[in-house]
Amino acid sequence: MKKSHRMQILVDLAKRKEDSVAQQLARDKAKVLHDVQKLAELKEYAQQYESERNLLGLSPYLTTNYQHFVDRVQQAIAQQEAAVGRAEQQADMSMRLWLQARSKTKSMDVLKEKNIKIEQSIEEKKEQRQSDEFAMRRFFDANR
Repeated sequence: MKKSHRMQILVDLAKRKEDSVAQQLARDKAKVLHDVQKLAELKEYAQQYESERNLLGLSPYLTTNYQHFVDRVQQAIAQQEAAVGRAEQQADMSMRLWLQARSKTKSMDVLKEKNIKIEQSIEEKKEQRQSDEFAMRRFFDANR
């Protein structure tokens, strides 16, 4: 088996690894988008309640309960902001892993192409030698 064929196997394995990492990156980016969307919804929800409180003119007791509820929503927002941060970190890590895998695939492919060129050069030299040998034989056979 030629070296370029063996290299192709390694390129294929590296490409599969790259594809796997790319799929994980896509999942991580989708999670970031989902978490950001959820955060926006929570903020919108909190904003609606805040504006309603100002319009309702609640009693002190209801104002306290209402404020506790708004505080819990703010805690949920803080937790969601932390979740977004973690999701972004995971997506960044996946991006670095994908870039590494892509780089490895490219370098293996370059090495494979280099081996193909070397093999072609060797084959061309072999064919040229055979052609020269055949021409010499015809020349010697014609001059006998």
